[in-house]
Amino acid sequence: MPRINVLPKNIADLIAAGEVVERPSSVIKEFVENSIDAGSTKITVEIHNGGKTYIRVTDNGCGIERDDVPKAFISHATSKINSVSDLDAISTLGFRGEALASVCAVSKVEIMTTAQGFDIGTRYVIEGGEEKLIDDAGSPVGTTIIVRDLFYNIPARLKFLKKDVQEGNYIATVLERIALSNPHIAFKFIRDGKLAFQTPGDGNLKSAVYAVFGKEFTSQLLPVNGEHSGIRVHGFVTKPTAGRGNRTMQTFFVNKRYVKSVIFLTALENAYKNSIMIGKYPGCVLFLDMPFETVDVNVHPAKTEVRFYEEKRVFEAVYNTVLSTLNSDFTRPQATFNEAKAFVEPAQKGEQLKFSQVAPITQKSERSFVIKEFGKPVTGHEDRVNAPEKNGPKQFDFLKEQYYKPQIKIVEEKAQEQVETKIEKTEPGIVEPVLVDNEPSVEYEIKKEIETEVINVSEPEIPEYRYIGEAFNTYLMAEVDGKLIIIDKHAAHERILFEKFKTQAKGESQMMLMPVSVNLSADEYSAVIENIDLLEKAGYEVSDFGDRSVKVSACPPELVNENIDEIITEVAGYLSKNIKTVMPEKLDWILHSMACRAAVKAGNFTSSYEAEKFVGLLLANKDIRYCPHGRPVMVEMTKRELEKQFGRII
Repeated sequence: MPRINVLPKNIADLIAAGEVVERPSSVIKEFVENSIDAGSTKITVEIHNGGKTYIRVTDNGCGIERDDVPKAFISHATSKINSVSDLDAISTLGFRGEALASVCAVSKVEIMTTAQGFDIGTRYVIEGGEEKLIDDAGSPVGTTIIVRDLFYNIPARLKFLKKDVQEGNYIATVLERIALSNPHIAFKFIRDGKLAFQTPGDGNLKSAVYAVFGKEFTSQLLPVNGEHSGIRVHGFVTKPTAGRGNRTMQTFFVNKRYVKSVIFLTALENAYKNSIMIGKYPGCVLFLDMPFETVDVNVHPAKTEVRFYEEKRVFEAVYNTVLSTLNSDFTRPQATFNEAKAFVEPAQKGEQLKFSQVAPITQKSERSFVIKEFGKPVTGHEDRVNAPEKNGPKQFDFLKEQYYKPQIKIVEEKAQEQVETKIEKTEPGIVEPVLVDNEPSVEYEIKKEIETEVINVSEPEIPEYRYIGEAFNTYLMAEVDGKLIIIDKHAAHERILFEKFKTQAKGESQMMLMPVSVNLSADEYSAVIENIDLLEKAGYEVSDFGDRSVKVSACPPELVNENIDEIITEVAGYLSKNIKTVMPEKLDWILHSMACRAAVKAGNFTSSYEAEKFVGLLLANKDIRYCPHGRPVMVEMTKRELEKQFGRII
């Protein structure tokens, strides 16, 4: 049996360094965090060759006294932990006392520092863990630490580093995160002699975001600020329309420490559910301020992973605060032209038709004209709306009742004299029908022994608007407050139906004249049978029909004319592939599918009356901003944008 030996100090230091110093970015992270803990307001980082050959970090912090400089490079030497109780409430970024010892074990380190209140500073040189020099130095208050030839004594580690560009990108990412978490500190990053980025250090988080991520990302941000269960959540999230193809722009901080946590990702993306396009991810710069004793940062040497004592509270704090922010944002996406020449220029050589060449049309002319209005030919002298045909194209569901159901109005006794001129009956309790289109008048008699009560239903407030028309049988246009509003009628109607379905405790259903039998695969069949109660909540009545088949006896009224066989097959496929998905998410997906199929389709004919009423309904409901898939339901274009295109303004 091999004997157990105690490793020499130099080998033990190299092994320990491997846990802390993975690459040059690890070195910079540790140094910059120490600078922040030292109370610095200005930090400059300079690198060469991706940090492999040269790293310099300079700060204006409190500095280190002469006697403490050699101690700082001893393993587990720290000024931030004094007792066991301090581990229960760590408030500093660095605390392990491993950073300097690990770095000096695998590189050549030089430090120059002057402590506050001292006129003379200290210069200290240590290579591979061995002290080479300690002497006086003239330097301003603060600390400058230089690292040369990282991993010079461990060629195997050096061989596995990435190319200089990639290692430099890792460093930039680390510094960006630290700069975002400390907007009151002015950061400067110099990369191979060129300024990579610089933050103003004015204490404004948005200024730091602008310096790090740029104008485009910053322009799409929504401010977040709320508190839940003693946890404050603040920062910025992107608008749902600014979704990205990956999660690289999701940045979370706990007590100003950058962390990675599945809890944060899940809470954030659940808040965006039904608002952001499928396959897109929101961006954010979010801070969680919570008691230090409720979070354990002593999990991993890199200190990017943490544990929470109450994960549910953390999830709810992020979810509720972000969701509240999204629900309170009523701004519409702006439609702009990317190029000045947005319209096709007329041909240079072309004959213009003169009005004098057109024969005038008199009123006695017997010639007939056809005007194409909203995709349906109508005569030029006709301007009326017919009730939708039974088997015609889909209509907006909120207008159906107005076509077929006469409205009744209770006439009070004090208004009988006015009613006598319109209705022959003058006895109290007679109701006056309100005519809808060409519906015949209907009289309703209310029995005297039944006490009637007039209920005032508050109508949604509709802003003043002017309906303009429809383009491509898809986009409705209206003028509101000096802006041109363009509405995707399918996306808007889909969202309205989705919200309607969600508010129903149990989905409405309608019995089918002929039940439909649907054949499924073994996995799909099992998934449907296991989720019969879920389908019932959505309005489907499904039962086992044997031999891997199910029978559908009822479906939501909005889907009566749809292909039920195809719908159930699609739902079964989803359920079979998402067995572990929670029930609410499965129900949301089914409701998405229902709303999408039941909504008015792009290209379907829409009468001008329907379209105008629908625009009014949509403008009155500010909550309808995105379809369930996350696409915007409307965009707005300012008058100024149009005038720029026509050269009216510059």
